[in-house]
Amino acid sequence: MSRIKSSHDTTLTLQSTVFPQPVFCKTIFQSHQLQPTGFQTNKLHKTQPDWVLAVFVACFILIAWVQVFYHKRVQQIFRAPFSKRFINQLTRDGNLFMERIAVALGIVYILTFSLFLYEFNEQILGIKIPGVTGISLFWLINLVNIGILSAKVALVQLLGVIFKTRETTSNYLLNLLIFALMSGPVLLISLVLVVYLKSAILLHICMVIFVLLLVLRFARGFFIGMALTKFSYLFLFVYLCSLEILPLLVLIKILLNQI
Repeated sequence: MSRIKSSHDTTLTLQSTVFPQPVFCKTIFQSHQLQPTGFQTNKLHKTQPDWVLAVFVACFILIAWVQVFYHKRVQQIFRAPFSKRFINQLTRDGNLFMERIAVALGIVYILTFSLFLYEFNEQILGIKIPGVTGISLFWLINLVNIGILSAKVALVQLLGVIFKTRETTSNYLLNLLIFALMSGPVLLISLVLVVYLKSAILLHICMVIFVLLLVLRFARGFFIGMALTKFSYLFLFVYLCSLEILPLLVLIKILLNQI
């Protein structure tokens, strides 16, 4: 007799295919209280092109190189606008016009100032030039800035020869160079926030900073011209206005006509 006991075959048992109804209970997670008020489309914010990042990287590399190899000279440049003693020290230590630091920081100034004008046009003015957009417009602004600066320096030197004020003219050009080299890193820090935050308020703040630097440069130029006793202060003021303020007013008038 077999001791294996047979078990009940469950395959023959009919099982119910009806599932029990789920039991719902109150949950601690609630839906949000924000209710839609209407349907509207949001403007897609375009990302910055790669060449803008390349400009920033190039400027930061130049500033890092200058800071490493010409740290003392950088301190003298940033102190020079606020004290004549530092200007004299800057002059005694070498000719700033012929130094590598002037070339590096000069490139930073040209690139940052051109990028500032480019962003100002993109976010506020909106002037369109047919066939010139993006990086082409940026390089066009660079060429215009270089041309204006070259013409201004040539005019100042020519007037220095005509009026026989070469020493004062040299000091005035040194003042222009110092403020240009100082403005580059200041504009660069401001532009990083302006470009990537896309804030018109920050752009206006950047503009205010640049205008303050222009006013300070104008005041320093006036004090340099006061050393010339053979010219009246009125003549000096008109001379500086013709060099500093009049070109800006003409540029603003042209931009307003384009708008």
